[in-house]
Amino acid sequence: MARKTTQLEQRVETRVPIRMRVEYDNLADFLDDYTSNLSLGGMYVHSKNPLPIGTRFRLRFRLPNREKPIETYGIVRWVNEEVSHQPAGMGIQFDELKPTDQKSIETWLLNSSD
Repeated sequence: MARKTTQLEQRVETRVPIRMRVEYDNLADFLDDYTSNLSLGGMYVHSKNPLPIGTRFRLRFRLPNREKPIETYGIVRWVNEEVSHQPAGMGIQFDELKPTDQKSIETWLLNSSD
């Protein structure tokens, strides 16, 4: 089975393709990987070693044309194991996103979907 998911997975927001670096930590390590898409509610992070479903962790990323990075928490909602037609990684739901950061993401998404 290539994809593990939870009953909580619900995709409501439109996802926009973007490759940007994401820094995050778990209990033991500080890690960095890259996204493939972003929405107002979360992102997909490519990772050969995705965190377990339900893991809450701190993450940091920088939107294009925004000097200040966004620092928030995320929760792993689903995981893709590596198979030939899809990269391994994890679907992340933002948790405790600041209103100013939410507005920055919303603005970037609107400008990117034109």
